[in-house]
Amino acid sequence: MGEVNREAEAAYNYPHFDDHVASGGDMADEAAFWDSPRAGQRAPDFTLPRLGGGAGVRLSDLWRSKPLMMEFGSFT
Repeated sequence: MGEVNREAEAAYNYPHFDDHVASGGDMADEAAFWDSPRAGQRAPDFTLPRLGGGAGVRLSDLWRSKPLMMEFGSFT
């Protein structure tokens, strides 16, 4: 326990990160973040496909009287 698998860690790294930054991709990502709805604001309606096919799921179909918290992405 506590040992780090360096091969798995290296495989996780974004292989073209320098190219992504050089092309301004990181700035576009940051701009999209700041343009997104803030806590307490209603998100625009959208539809996502279901894994394995089938009808999509609309955000508006999930709205209820209680708040819905959805998080996309990774902070790793």
